[in-house]
Amino acid sequence: MKKLFILLLLFPFLIYSQTDSDQHDNLFQISGVMSFNFDTYHYTAKNYDSFRPRYQDLLMRLSGNLNIKIGEHLSIPIGLNVTNQEFSYNLPTIPEENFVDYIRNPRNNIHIDPTYKWLKMHFGAHTPRYSEFTVGDIQIFGVGIDVNPGKLIFSANYGTSQLAIEPDTIINNIGAYKQNIIAGRVGIGKSKGSKFTLNFVKIKDDVYSVNNHPVGVDPIEGFSLSPLIELKIAKKLSLKTETAVSIYTRNQLSGPLPFEEDIPDILLDINSINFSSNADFAHTSSLNWDGKLFSLGGEIKYIGPGFMPVGYRFIEKDIIDYKINSGIKLFKNKLIINGTYGIRKNNLNNTNLISTNRMIGNVNMFMQLSKSFNLNINYNNFDFNNNQNQQIARIQMTNSSLSISPTYRIQTETKNHVISSNLSINRLEQFDMTVDDFVDTESNTLNFNYLMVFQNIPLNMGISILSMENLSTVSDINMMNYQFISSYKMLDKKLEPSLSFNIANIKINHETPDLRLSSRIKVKYKINKKLDCNVSYLFNNYKYGSSKDGAILNENRFQFAVSQRF
Repeated sequence: MKKLFILLLLFPFLIYSQTDSDQHDNLFQISGVMSFNFDTYHYTAKNYDSFRPRYQDLLMRLSGNLNIKIGEHLSIPIGLNVTNQEFSYNLPTIPEENFVDYIRNPRNNIHIDPTYKWLKMHFGAHTPRYSEFTVGDIQIFGVGIDVNPGKLIFSANYGTSQLAIEPDTIINNIGAYKQNIIAGRVGIGKSKGSKFTLNFVKIKDDVYSVNNHPVGVDPIEGFSLSPLIELKIAKKLSLKTETAVSIYTRNQLSGPLPFEEDIPDILLDINSINFSSNADFAHTSSLNWDGKLFSLGGEIKYIGPGFMPVGYRFIEKDIIDYKINSGIKLFKNKLIINGTYGIRKNNLNNTNLISTNRMIGNVNMFMQLSKSFNLNINYNNFDFNNNQNQQIARIQMTNSSLSISPTYRIQTETKNHVISSNLSINRLEQFDMTVDDFVDTESNTLNFNYLMVFQNIPLNMGISILSMENLSTVSDINMMNYQFISSYKMLDKKLEPSLSFNIANIKINHETPDLRLSSRIKVKYKINKKLDCNVSYLFNNYKYGSSKDGAILNENRFQFAVSQRF
């Protein structure tokens, strides 16, 4: 109830509407959009005791992105996303929270970022992006500042990157430690141009933030430091290089080092060091030439086995990459070809028993064959092997995919026709030591789309047909999906009802097929130039075959949304 109260308390801001008679004062301007969403869900299931609801019974969300401009130089961007959602993408359920915990939960997001000339501040949720080997893409709930007067660059951020969550075995919640983060950079140049910066980031889990230690989760601590250089050598030639060092402790509660080690005091002040600690470095350099008709670039990347970028903790380590990319534009951009080729090697210090090599290749080609017809072709290849002859140690895999997408447009005095399709062929070939041979997995998808737009009446109609086949040693899946969509505008184009209907036939192995029917009715009403209202009703009927012993599922979902532009 508390969460619903918060949403209802904030809802009056939504109904504020600027009229056509608003005075456009240059000293004070508001732009952006706010929306409120209301969602109800109900289901009935027969012969399907294991079914878990896909949505909450009642879901509300208030979201918005506003920018308040005061005078010529001061702007205040505001972002808001608040919901009563009880489920999160990374947790089965959400524990009880206080107000501060509530607004900084990953499913909620509130931030204010005032900017005045070369000064920008951050309050709430924000993601500083300094470099690849430092902050990465970690979201911080806290405060930050960016300063770039002239050629001086200075940034600092402090806050929380993970909430403390008590473990709960009943709901299968493993829990998490509260994680604090501090990051910053200093340098010369322009933040979005040529520059030299020294970047750092420090994270530390609070061991005392939970009453019980999370199962299988250790409290970590880490520090990364890197100089970064980005240069515009010439008009079309650019260079980027970064070298980073990291100290990473996988478990703050681990025992001390088993031997006497002369560790400088400055390192001990920066990061705790024990038996679980590692220190290493990483480097990346890229050189790119971007011409009007031709581009060429290359990159080399080294990541040591003990390096841990605290902003990208799941990055693959102990590798060296070599990559080259190129592109060409011909016939006034009617033919565009881009390609990438790379090699990746691991086990750089021979610390593992097995070494692997990977080859990555990609080619994309776009052709504008006529005014009405264009064709896009994309090919990817990924090869992985460890060059081992012994069956028990052999790893070899090749993953290739081909995509062909033509589009044809026909325009007449009364109608516009858009015909498009996509053929996707994927193949995975890998060595299986249990059978001492290669095992293939194939996936083929064919999609056809047709859209007709009437010129004299505000009517759109379209159909879509999807055929998918997935063949493997584990299972064979075949699916046919048919969809019809239609929309019509009336009342001077203020009211737009639309209808969609979907039929899917899915067959798994030798089971009798599943039949899935779905229909949606949606009505969009434009109250005025800046205020929209949407209402929709979705009905799903699933009739399962022998795979679920004749189970039947019916889902009803009602959605309401109102959106206000400023």
